Amino acid sequence: MKFVQTFWIDSGKNPLESPFGWCSAKYHLMSWALSSLQLTKFYTEVELITDSKGKELLVDKLKLPYKNVRVELDDLDFDCSPQLWVMKKIYSYTLHDEPFLNVDGDVFIFKPFPKHVLSGGLIAQNIEQDFDYYKELVNLVNNSFDFVPIPIKRQIESLIPIQASNAGILGGNDYRFFSAYYKFVLDFVKENKEKINQLTPSQMVNFNAVVEQYIFHCLSSDRNVEVNYLLDTVYDPSFFEAFANFHYLPNDISFMHALGDYKKNGWVCDQLANRLRIEYPEYYYRILRLFESQGSDFVESDNSGLSEKPHTEGASLKEKYLAKSEGERFYRTEQIIMSTCEKAAISVDISGFTIFQYKEFLVKELIDSNFVACLDDVFGFEKEKMRLIQSLPSDEIIWENEAKCIDGANLVFQENNFLESAELRLSPFCNTIESEWDWAQNHVLFTRVKGNSFENNLLIPPHYYQTLLLFDKHHGEIIEYLLGPIEAYLLSLLSKDDFLPIFQVFKEMNSFFENTGEQQILVYLEEAIRFMGYSGVLILRLPEKNT
Repeated sequence: MKFVQTFWIDSGKNPLESPFGWCSAKYHLMSWALSSLQLTKFYTEVELITDSKGKELLVDKLKLPYKNVRVELDDLDFDCSPQLWVMKKIYSYTLHDEPFLNVDGDVFIFKPFPKHVLSGGLIAQNIEQDFDYYKELVNLVNNSFDFVPIPIKRQIESLIPIQASNAGILGGNDYRFFSAYYKFVLDFVKENKEKINQLTPSQMVNFNAVVEQYIFHCLSSDRNVEVNYLLDTVYDPSFFEAFANFHYLPNDISFMHALGDYKKNGWVCDQLANRLRIEYPEYYYRILRLFESQGSDFVESDNSGLSEKPHTEGASLKEKYLAKSEGERFYRTEQIIMSTCEKAAISVDISGFTIFQYKEFLVKELIDSNFVACLDDVFGFEKEKMRLIQSLPSDEIIWENEAKCIDGANLVFQENNFLESAELRLSPFCNTIESEWDWAQNHVLFTRVKGNSFENNLLIPPHYYQTLLLFDKHHGEIIEYLLGPIEAYLLSLLSKDDFLPIFQVFKEMNSFFENTGEQQILVYLEEAIRFMGYSGVLILRLPEKNT
């Protein structure tokens, strides 16, 4: 089987400026480099289908090691909206006269594909089910499009949940199917050109997935052609957090796909860059030099040749945060003040008051002791956050520490028995806040949107919470990550400066969490160590590496 990647540069786009969905253009190129290099690590027959600009970038400049390069995507006209970019990809599937598997540039493999998957007539990544954007757009097609092909009508009329085939990988031994698939899509697009051009920009983004993934599923199902899926689970909209687990490298994961919002996630972009740096430093620094030659994103560094500038030009994370107004820095306190006043029927003009002054006034006026404690707690949380950020060193020192932590973690995680042999301690920049209510907002970590409703804290009793501060240079954010019980206890055990063996930590945890099974504690502990090691919070080492 031939393995293929398809890449092109849309008219008017500069690949050194356009992020193509990533935090910045640099990560788009790093993604292609890591994806290509991992694919060619396991397979020799890897082909690139591209346009002239794509060849110049990926082959001539980045020197990615494709065995065969075909410039086939120049000057194509599908008589449809230019925003329907997926047409070039679907067309590329017709260019093969032998079994093939197309692998997207945001897919990273760390083991060969299973042989039983590659034996399939058709092959795709996984089934997606009941995604809202499929529901919206399929309903739109059914209700307003001029031409709805019979296979699509049958799927709609069957009243089964809407399914699509994720095309992170797509292909198969039945390569002739793709000519029929392309003609089917082309007819559908041409007959509905007017309605497609009326879609909003956000609808058009998702409509590309409908055209490729939903129609592929409809046509293969209607023809009763079996599809071999790499992942045999039917994924609903909650699945996304399982697809970019960089912290389970280098040994314990075989496949990742940085789809959707992962590309805008600062943690994912950092892990992608560090993985490329660790595995393929030649290509990592080649990409840095390419951007440096354009005068963007990078500066010279004494110790490593090239390094990133801080995300905020001319302002560090600390400076940016401290430049915020009092209302921005103490927005939770202000919300609790307003909610408390409403619940306690207190009406006072707050103009001219500082947050602290108004908080002190309310503490004297309030009768409900829980309201008082909650108000003191949220103010203390935000005040401590400000103090911790004021104490931070320069961004460069933080990023250097993060890289050292990641390198140490990667070295340790190469050992299969690292839980028995490795030692760990806290990074000097591990900053946490203790509170009696949950005020954390981890909205830029992974893809989670926490949606914490602060006002609900007024209605619940106090407890113990610990929030870890992490740094996202891509969005200029201080991430507030609420620690789970295992994570919080781990940090408490590491409160001293000495290294501790992981097996000793595990022993202490078994004693402390006596009602939790040992195996479950081990799973949670490994997850915590991996995540915080790759996030620059823990320093890991093997005893034989001691100096």
